[in-house]
Amino acid sequence: MSIVVVGVNHRTAPIELLERLSISEEMLPKALSQLNNYEHVLEGAILSTCNRVEIYASVSKFHGGAQDLKNFLAEFCHVAPEDFSDHAYTYHDDSAVKHLFRVASGIDSMVVGESEILGQVRRAFQAALEEGILHRVLGAAARQAYRVGKRARTETAIGRNPVSVSSAAIELARRAFSDNDLTHRSVAIVGAGKMGGLAARALIAAGATDITVVNRSEERGAALAETFAATARPLEDLPAVLIESDIVISSTTASQIVIDKQMLEAAMAERKTADQLLIVDIAVPRDVSPSVTAIPNVVLRDIDDLKDIVESNKGSRLAEVGKVEEIIDAELEHFLAWERSTEVEPTISAVLGKASVIRLDEVDRLAGRQRLSDAERAAIDQMTTRIVAKLLHEPIDKVRKLSTSKQGHVYVAALRELFGLDDEPNP
Repeated sequence: MSIVVVGVNHRTAPIELLERLSISEEMLPKALSQLNNYEHVLEGAILSTCNRVEIYASVSKFHGGAQDLKNFLAEFCHVAPEDFSDHAYTYHDDSAVKHLFRVASGIDSMVVGESEILGQVRRAFQAALEEGILHRVLGAAARQAYRVGKRARTETAIGRNPVSVSSAAIELARRAFSDNDLTHRSVAIVGAGKMGGLAARALIAAGATDITVVNRSEERGAALAETFAATARPLEDLPAVLIESDIVISSTTASQIVIDKQMLEAAMAERKTADQLLIVDIAVPRDVSPSVTAIPNVVLRDIDDLKDIVESNKGSRLAEVGKVEEIIDAELEHFLAWERSTEVEPTISAVLGKASVIRLDEVDRLAGRQRLSDAERAAIDQMTTRIVAKLLHEPIDKVRKLSTSKQGHVYVAALRELFGLDDEPNP
C-alpha cells in the first residue's frame, strides 16, 4: 500500500489550467464517489483551492494508483491528459505525506503562512470521511497534518502578520491608485464566503468605508455586511453595483462566469465618471470573463497578478520556514513509525497463515496415505506446529524489532517478498 498525491498548483500551472481542473464544493461528493471507483484507489481525498488542485490517495500499487489519479483528473474535469501532464507533480509514500504536511502548515502556499489553508485541508478530508472514502491510513495522515498545521502556527511565527490571497488582493487594489488611498473609494465585494470575509476585513484595515457586499444568498450577504458595517445587495443588483463602484473584489464559488463583457460594457456606459474600474478576480474558476480587458477604463487583475504583492510581503515569515520544516520532519517520523508498526503485524499474520496452510496440507496428505489414528494425527499435528513455530520465531521476532527503525519498511517488504505474500494467485 502506498500514499500518493497528484496535483497542480500556482507554481506549476497557469490560472487557465487551474480553473479547468478545479472541483467545486458542490461537485465534491460526486467527484469523491467517482474517485472511489478506480481499481487501485483504496482511500482518497480532493483538495481544490484557488491556487491548487490535489488528489490524495492510498493505493494498492504505486504506478497503477498514480495513473488512476491522473485518469480521474482527466475524466472528471474533461481535460485531456496531455493538457496538464507537463504541469502536474506526483509524490508517493514519505514524500506524499511530507507534501501534505507542508501544505497544511502553509509553507507550500503562494502566500507563505496563510491562515486559510489548514481549514481547507480539514474540510477536504472531512468531505472524504463523509463520503466513506477516508479510512485508516489516509485518515491517520490527515490527523497528523492537522497537528502539523496547529504546531506551525503556535510554535513558530510563520503566521505573524498574516497575509491571505484576499488581503493581497486589497493591497493590489490600493497600489493601483496614485494616492494609495482607499478611504474615498467605493468597493464592492462579490461573494460572501471565506474569501469575501477576509477581503472585507482587509478593506477595513486599509481604511475603506464605502463597502458593498453582493451575494447570491441574501441572508449570508447580509450577515457579512452587518459584521463590517457594509451594505448588502442581492446578486441581481450586480449590474447597478458595477456602475457605482471604483473597485470590485470577486471571490464567489460559482462554476460559471459572473461578470461578462456584455454586463460590464452596459455598466461602463452608465457610469458618470471616466475613472477606471479596477476588478480583482481571486476566484478559481474565474468569476470575470478575460474579455472585459477590451473595455476602455476597465482594469482586470487575477490570482497570477498577486505574486509580486505576495513576494514583497513575505518578510520575517521566511525566517520561520526552517522551524516549520523541523516540525514537519519530526511529525513525519512519528507518522512513519506508526505506519511501520501497523504494517508488520498483518505481514506476520500472513506468514503464519501461509505456514499453517502448508503444514495442514502436508499433515492431511500423510494422514490420507497412512490411515493415522486420531492419537497419531494429534501427535503429528502437535509436532509440526512446534517445528513451524520454532523455525519462524527468530525471523519474526527480528522483523518486529527492526520494523520500528527508519528502514523498517524494507525488512517488512523483504519478508513479504521472501514468502511470496504479494504474488498474484495462479489462474
